[in-house]
Amino acid sequence: MSDVIGYVLVFALVTATIASVFAVGMTGLEDRRNAERVENVERAFDVFDDNLRDIQRYEDPSRATEMRLSGGSLTLEETTTVTLEYTNATGVQVDQRVNSSRLVYANGDTTVAYEAGAWFRSDGGESVMRSSPRFVADDGRTVLPVVQLRHENGPRSVDGDGTVQVSTTKGGDQNYQYPLNGSSKIDEIRIESPYADAWERYFKGSDAFIDVDRPNDGEVVAAIEHDETVYLRATRVYVSLRR
Repeated sequence: MSDVIGYVLVFALVTATIASVFAVGMTGLEDRRNAERVENVERAFDVFDDNLRDIQRYEDPSRATEMRLSGGSLTLEETTTVTLEYTNATGVQVDQRVNSSRLVYANGDTTVAYEAGAWFRSDGGESVMRSSPRFVADDGRTVLPVVQLRHENGPRSVDGDGTVQVSTTKGGDQNYQYPLNGSSKIDEIRIESPYADAWERYFKGSDAFIDVDRPNDGEVVAAIEHDETVYLRATRVYVSLRR
């Protein structure tokens, strides 16, 4: 009888050990799989960012980027706003706004998004800027190139599995130089975005901006340090999502 009891106890222990190892192993495997899915999306957004740089800098007419959904969704959302504020010749404060859609991948609590020349990742809490905009400032001059995404045709959102081709086509450029005749220098730059916390850290870490503030949730403002001449270039890019 004691041998039988001992056998049963050993068998139960072995079974429980195997079940525990299997459960932990499956959980770890699923976590790793989810992490790889997001890493693949981040690599795709890195390529997307590079493609838009080529359109912006080298006047490439169009580019395409493939993104694997892996159970998530890809959406062209509205709206991110970049605003330059200055005082005109009559003493009235004027806003020069640049509105842009943003491309957002979402899967659970994780989002990866591109807007206005930068891309971000958020995991349900604070967002992190993975690639910064190409703002340049030196010797009293600041250059602010901004990418304006616009929906071209087809669906604004796709989800599920499979691969989506993100096609981008160059539209026109709008170029502004400040101060305008009779106006004062630029007072500040203002960005309204779901990723305002990441923009705030970017502004604070840059020598080009000072007096960074968050007046409202989803909004960040900063004064431009090199404000003798400010150039704003808005490059319009049309986006289509194709399965």
